[in-house]
Amino acid sequence: MLAGPVDLTVEAGGTVPPAEPKPEVDGVSELDVLSFNVWHGGTQIDDGAREIADILKQTDADVTFMPEVGDAPAQVAALLGYDHLTATDTGIVSRYLILESSTVDRWWTKAVLDVNGTEVVAYGGHLEYRWYATYLPRGYGGAIGGDWPDGWDTWNKLPAPVTDVADILEANRQSGRPATAAALVEDVEAERAAGRIAVVGGDFNEPSVQDWTEATADLQDHNGVVVPWQTTQTLLDGGLVDAFREVYPDPVANPGSTWPSDNPLFPTSDLTWAPEADERDRIDYVFVTPDERVSIDDAAVVGPQSTIVRNERVDDDSADVILTPDAVWPSDHKAVLASFSICDDGCAPAAPAWDRSAVYTAGDEVSYAGSTWRSAWWASGKEPGAPYGPWQEIVERDGVAQWTASRIFEAGAVVSHDGRTFAAKWWTRNQEPGHRHGPWQLVDDARP
Repeated sequence: MLAGPVDLTVEAGGTVPPAEPKPEVDGVSELDVLSFNVWHGGTQIDDGAREIADILKQTDADVTFMPEVGDAPAQVAALLGYDHLTATDTGIVSRYLILESSTVDRWWTKAVLDVNGTEVVAYGGHLEYRWYATYLPRGYGGAIGGDWPDGWDTWNKLPAPVTDVADILEANRQSGRPATAAALVEDVEAERAAGRIAVVGGDFNEPSVQDWTEATADLQDHNGVVVPWQTTQTLLDGGLVDAFREVYPDPVANPGSTWPSDNPLFPTSDLTWAPEADERDRIDYVFVTPDERVSIDDAAVVGPQSTIVRNERVDDDSADVILTPDAVWPSDHKAVLASFSICDDGCAPAAPAWDRSAVYTAGDEVSYAGSTWRSAWWASGKEPGAPYGPWQEIVERDGVAQWTASRIFEAGAVVSHDGRTFAAKWWTRNQEPGHRHGPWQLVDDARP
């Protein structure tokens, strides 16, 4: 999913020509959105803007939200020939033309983009970092001002974890994050009424209501607490969809943590604010408004494979897809990448999400982990993914079947794989095209 490093050298006195938008194909445009806290404008590392630009190219990001903005948006845009906007502490860098710009409630940078004729309004935010109430149940103060117990107004360790949900939520409310989310929802509603699609992203400095659940109560030092965090709840109640959690609905298997991130250039003491706790959280997001013209195609975490737990570097052991660019990582956050399709005439309706408790019969289709799966026979409780299980991963591009390991192909079926076209000589499953004595006959080789 990642491209290799790119040459971003610009001759002295030269300029990069404006980048072309991704072409519309059969009425469908790609829109890859990256939420990427660039840590003091990329200034924490040498030549930070160039490293950030390389990461944007490798992830193929069309729109990037850049909290902790500094001069990074202007510098990165100049290197790539992209459009950009800096209005709050979050910048927006866009391959697509910015038609209009403004702000919402001082926390949100707003840009209206021309995505091959479809107007998409992008909101990027870097919300209040103090009143960081997610540290309370982990036994740390979160710089929480006001009439609270001693120590809450610091970043220091507390005598004991705070597990009173009402107090946690009230401290979180005082951050102003839920209020600015409500202001955003009001603006989004007006834009949707005007016929625009909206994407929202940035560093919210707050976990998700979808992540602090009964299932995760004993993980990552939640200390048994279930917290309906208000900011994400407000966005969900306002009709927006969290792209990462839509693709990966299980917060246990796919926590999607973006904070803290490991960064090998820095000691762990520079990367953790709660050194004796497991402070991992998903606090960087991409949301989208549901619309028949939008499909959520994929999502992934971007950054180093390792993280920080209790002041130690730890390899990620979750099921998360973590894309690691071939560039110097400039941040103390990981980023999140969401891939969308914008369809002039409406995207095909997505299959319903796979349900472990449901009963499926042959031919039923479900969505799971960003893919569509079709049952080959009766199934219940069987997770999609096994190459010989009841579920077949169905991938089609431009009306052509793509080979997948789990899909069943009958004799005569035509597939595309690795730039070549093959026809099945007999029934086959989990036998990759290209082997000399296998079930596939080469029909066309379009590789350069």
